[in-house]
Amino acid sequence: MTLAQHAEQQADTPPDGRPSGASRTAVWRSGWWPAALVAVCAVALLWCYDVPPATTGVFAAYVALAVTVPGMLLWRLVHRGSRTLPEDLAAGTAIGYGIEVLAYIPARAAGMPLAAQAVPVLIIAAFAAVPGLRRYWRGDGAAGRVPLAWSWTLAVVALIMLAWASKYYRYLGQSWPSYGRTDIDLPFHLALTGEFKHHMDLVTPWVTSEGVYYHWFIYADFASTSWVTGIEPWTLISRLSLLPMIMAYVVLVAAFGRRATGSWLGGALTALAAFLILSPDPYGWPLDGFYTSYAFNTMDDGSNLKLFLWSSPSQTFGSMLFVPLMLLLLDLLRDHGGDRRRWVLFALLPAAIMGAKATFLPTLLCGLLLVVCAQLLFRRRLNRVALAALGVVAAWMLFAQFVLFGGESQGLDIVALGGMRHNPVGDTTNYISDPKLYRLAILLGLTALCWVCMWAGAVGLRRHVLDADVLVMAGLGIVGMSALLLFAHSGGSAEGFFLMGARPYLATLAVWGLLLLAPALTWRRARPLLLSLLAGMAVIWTIRALDGDKVPMFSATYRTLKLTTKITYPYAILALLAVATAVVAWRYRARLGTIRPAALAVALMLGFSLPTAISQISALYPDGRDYGWKDRADLWPIVTEGTVEAGRWLRARSTADDLIATNAHCVYLSPADGCDRRHFGIAAYSERRVLVESWAYTAEAHSQEQSQGVIQQYTMYWHPQTIIDNDAAFTDPSPQTVGRLRDQYGVRWLWVEDVSNWYWTEEPPYPDEVHVSPDLGKFTTLRYRAGHVAIYEIT
Repeated sequence: MTLAQHAEQQADTPPDGRPSGASRTAVWRSGWWPAALVAVCAVALLWCYDVPPATTGVFAAYVALAVTVPGMLLWRLVHRGSRTLPEDLAAGTAIGYGIEVLAYIPARAAGMPLAAQAVPVLIIAAFAAVPGLRRYWRGDGAAGRVPLAWSWTLAVVALIMLAWASKYYRYLGQSWPSYGRTDIDLPFHLALTGEFKHHMDLVTPWVTSEGVYYHWFIYADFASTSWVTGIEPWTLISRLSLLPMIMAYVVLVAAFGRRATGSWLGGALTALAAFLILSPDPYGWPLDGFYTSYAFNTMDDGSNLKLFLWSSPSQTFGSMLFVPLMLLLLDLLRDHGGDRRRWVLFALLPAAIMGAKATFLPTLLCGLLLVVCAQLLFRRRLNRVALAALGVVAAWMLFAQFVLFGGESQGLDIVALGGMRHNPVGDTTNYISDPKLYRLAILLGLTALCWVCMWAGAVGLRRHVLDADVLVMAGLGIVGMSALLLFAHSGGSAEGFFLMGARPYLATLAVWGLLLLAPALTWRRARPLLLSLLAGMAVIWTIRALDGDKVPMFSATYRTLKLTTKITYPYAILALLAVATAVVAWRYRARLGTIRPAALAVALMLGFSLPTAISQISALYPDGRDYGWKDRADLWPIVTEGTVEAGRWLRARSTADDLIATNAHCVYLSPADGCDRRHFGIAAYSERRVLVESWAYTAEAHSQEQSQGVIQQYTMYWHPQTIIDNDAAFTDPSPQTVGRLRDQYGVRWLWVEDVSNWYWTEEPPYPDEVHVSPDLGKFTTLRYRAGHVAIYEIT
C-alpha cells in the first residue's frame, strides 16, 4: 500500500458499527486534538505576551461568528456542500474577511461603522431560515474526514508559526522603552487604522494634504474589529488579528496542494514546502543584524518565515485571500468552467483582493496570460476559461490601479537586477557597496541556484507543462522571480513580495512533480529518498563547520576576487554534488524501481534547503534566553517617550475631526542622510489627523524621489509654506502665528515633543530640529504632559 493510499484509507474509514473500544480509540484519533492543541498554545502564547484569555476569547468569538461562519456557509453554497471541514473553515475565514471589509466601507462612509455587522447576521439568518440553505450547516460526516497524519502535519506547521510569532512579539511592548523602540512600520499601521476607524473621506493621517493610495483593506478589518470588540488597535495589530489569518493560510495552502496533486500526502508536503523549505545557507557566519532579526535568508526565497507575515499585515491578508481564488480557478480550469456558482464567487472575490495587496492581481493576470498564449501557440486552441478569468482579473486590476491607487507606482520602479541590490549576503559582506553589474550577476546566479534547490521537483511535471493548471502556477512563479530581476523599491524589499505571494504555488509544483518522479511510494521505497535528503543536510552542516564563523567583509584583506570566491565556493560544491547525484542515479536507475533518477537529486537539494529552517527555528530559544523574551527595546528608537499616554489622553478628549499640529517631523537625524521622515506616532496613538507630522510613505513622497535625488523618507516637503506656517507657531508663537494655524488650517491641538531630549543630543543642532519657544504657553493652554510630550490647546 502506498503512503498516499494509506492516508486516503484513514480518511475514508467509516465509524459506524465499531465496538465501544474502537469508538474510544476513534475519539483519541480525532482530528480535533491537533486543532485543540494549536488553540491552547495560541491562548497561552498571547497570555504570555500580555493579552488576557478573556480578551482572546472576545476576539475569537468575533472572528468565529462574524467572519468564519458566514464565510463558510457561502463557501459550501458555492461548492454545493462541504469539501472538508478544515478547508471549509479556512476558506470561510478568508471569504468572511472579504465580506467584513466590503461591508465596513459603506457602513463607515454612512457614519454607522457597527452597521457592517448586519451583513454576517443576515447571511447566518438566511442559512438558518431558508429550508434549501439549511443543509449547508452540515458537513460530510465520515466522507469529509481528513487523515490524522495530515491533521498533525498541519498542526506542526501551525505550532512552528506560533513559536515564530514570538520572534515578532518579543520586540513589541506597551511600556517604555519598548514601545519607543518598535518596528518602524507599526506606528504606520496604527495611524492608518485610526483613519479608517473614524473616516472614509480618506486622507493620510500624518500629512493631511495627501490622499491614501495604498492597499488599505486590512486597516478596515482592524477598524471594524476594534469597533465591535472594543479591543485596542495596538493589541489587534501587534498580537491578535494576524494569527487567524496565518492559521487559515496554512490550512488553505495544504488544501490547495491536496487539490492540485490529488492526494493528502501532496497537501501535507505542500504545506511543509511552502513554509519550511528555504534557500540553502552553507555559510558558517551570520548575516547582518537586520537580516538576522527579520529572519532573512542568504538569498531571496520568498520565505514565509521572514517577519513580513507579521510586520506587513497587507501581505498576510492578501496571501490568505488569494488562495480561495486560486482554488476556484483550479476547479474552473479543470472542469472547463461549467459551474456558474464558482464563476460568481471568482468574479467577486478579487474585489477584496485588489485592496488587500497590490501584487496579487497583476501576478495572476500574467499567469492567466501565459495559459492563453502557451496553449494557443503550442496546442492551437483557445482556453476560454482562462480567457474569461483573465478578463475578470484585468477589470478589477484596472479599477484598483486607477481608483484605489490613483495610478501611483508607490516607489516601485524598473531597475535592472533591482532585487540583487538588496541581497542579504551582498549587503552583509559589503560586496554590493559598489553594485557593479558582474557582482549583481554573480548574486543572481547564486539566487537562481537556490531557487532550483527548493523547487527542482517541478521537473517531474515536464509532460504536463502545457496543462492550464500547471501553466498558471508556473506563471505566478515566473512573475515572482522576475520582479527581483526587473524592479526595485525605495523601501528596500517590496519587490520581494511578488515572490513571497507566489511561493505556495511554486511549492505545489515542486511537490506534485516529486510525487510523479516517485510514484507508488511506500515507506520502504522511500528509503533512497530519505537517505539522499539526510545526505544533503549533512553536506550543509559540514560546509558550515569548515567555513568558519568570521564574516568576510570587503576590505584590503578581502579584495574582489577573494571575496567572490568565499561567497561562491559553497554553492559551487552544492551544484557539483547535485549533478553528480543525478549522474550516478541515472547510471544505477535499474535498482531504483519506480523512482526516477531525478528524484534522488531533488531529495538531495531539498536536504540542502532544510537546515536553513532548522537553524532559524532553533535560534528562537537562545535569542530569548540571552536577550529577553518580551519588551526587548533593542530596535532603534522611533517613538518619543510619552507618546502612547498622550495619544490616548487626547483621543479621549477630542473629536475625530480635530486636527493636530506638531513640531516633530523626524524619527531620527543622521549626518549622512539627514532627517528620516517616518514619524507616525502621533497619528498612530491619538487616532487623529495631523497637519504635518511627516510625509514618508505617501505617493507624492515617492514621486519626489526623482526630482529631489533622495529616497522618499529623506525628501523635503513639497508644500513649503505649510511647513513654515506650522513650525512658526512653535518657534515664534504669537497671536498671528498660532491664529493662522487655527483659522487658516483648522488646527485645534498642538503636540510638542522636546527634541532636546531625543537620543541624538550628542550631535550638533540640525535645521530639522524644531525647538519650541518657552512663550508657547502664553498663546495656548497646556492640557497634558507625559514623558517628553506636551499637549496644548488653541483656545
